[in-house]
Amino acid sequence: MLIKTEVDISGALATLDLILRKIPYATNNALTRTANELIEVERTQLRTQFQERSDFIPNRIQILKYSRPNDLWTRVGIREVQRSLLSFFESGAMKTPERGSQIAVPLTGEAARPSFAQKLRDSQFFYRSLRLRPKTTSTGKIQYKGKERTFVIPQVGVAMRTGPGKRDVQIIYAFKRTAPLDTRMHFVRTAQDFVPRRFAQVWREEFVREMAGKAKGK
Repeated sequence: MLIKTEVDISGALATLDLILRKIPYATNNALTRTANELIEVERTQLRTQFQERSDFIPNRIQILKYSRPNDLWTRVGIREVQRSLLSFFESGAMKTPERGSQIAVPLTGEAARPSFAQKLRDSQFFYRSLRLRPKTTSTGKIQYKGKERTFVIPQVGVAMRTGPGKRDVQIIYAFKRTAPLDTRMHFVRTAQDFVPRRFAQVWREEFVREMAGKAKGK
C-alpha cells in the first residue's frame, strides 16, 4: 500500500525567518540597555570611592561606541579628559608634582579632609582657596600665609592655627615628593562581573519584546 502525504513547512520557515531577523534588533537593544545599566553601576561605585564635588567625573563614564543591528558591539569607557588620571586608580601609581619639587597632600582626619570617603568639608579648605601668598615678617623673612589662619611650614606642609598658643596649630596638608595613588577603582572588574550576569536576562526580555511587537503588527 502506498501512502502519500504532504507537510507544509512554510509557516515554520516564516517563523524561523522572523526569529533570525529579530535577533539582531533584540541583541542591539540588549547591548545598549546593558551598557546604560553598567554606566550607572560604575558611576555609583566611583562616587563611593572618591570625594566628588560634582558629577563631572562620574558623568565622563559614557557609551563611547553605540551598537547597531548590523554592527553588534558597544564600548563603555571614560572620556579622554579624565581617562589618564582615573586609570592610575585602576592599576595603582605614584603621583608626582606638576610644578615644583613637592605636592600638597590633604591629611585624612584634619580640616581639609575629615575622611577619605567624605567630601572636603568646606570649599574654603581647598588648597587653591587658601590663597597662600608670600608675606614679609617683622624680622624680614618671607613666609607664605593664607586664609583661614593658614601658613606654610617649609618642607613640612600647610598648617592652620586653632588657638592663641604657639602650639595651637594643626597640619592640614603635608608636603611630599610623591604620593601613592592606591587601587581604589575597579572599572574593568566591575564590568567583567556585571555584563555576563546581566546581559542574558536583558537579551531575553528584549527578544520577547521584539517578537511581541511583531505579533501586534509593529
